[in-house]
Amino acid sequence: MRTTSFRALLLSTAALFATGCDSLFSIEAEAEEICKTEPDLSFPAAFPGTASVQQTLTFPLGDFADPLPEEADLETELRLKVFEVTADTDISGIERASVSVRKPGSEDTILIGEFRRTGSGGPTQTLRLSGSGAVDLLDLARQDELDFVFDARGSLPTEEWTATLRACAGIRARANYFDLVF
Repeated sequence: MRTTSFRALLLSTAALFATGCDSLFSIEAEAEEICKTEPDLSFPAAFPGTASVQQTLTFPLGDFADPLPEEADLETELRLKVFEVTADTDISGIERASVSVRKPGSEDTILIGEFRRTGSGGPTQTLRLSGSGAVDLLDLARQDELDFVFDARGSLPTEEWTATLRACAGIRARANYFDLVF
């Protein structure tokens, strides 16, 4: 895991009349980039033709939300910066792939990135999923870790294979102190 930046800011806004009372006091926590690489993950052999495979990567948030008050509602967002799959075999048969985020132990997911094959490019051992923009995490920012769920569909390798998954994301949370003070 690599965290390039972490900051917590206590903001006091004098623009009470311009923006309303809600922005009077707030605290914001931001990790510009958290990265995790998981090498040599095993994938099963697929029957010839179309199939799907899924793999989960535990993504650490650590103490990201510690400066945020427990009682406050959070506005949170996660932005996928990189999700890359590097295999030890040709994975050009993958037509669609997605990565979603979920709370560990939960089945509820939020889509954060996708890949769709366009054209008939040659053999490749790498897929790079594009982020779908910032997504609201609701209360998930209070977790120590999240699950990133990689799901691939298409003509998968017919023999067992391994891949390295690399994910980088930025996360930001904002708690409003106004309701706690008054």
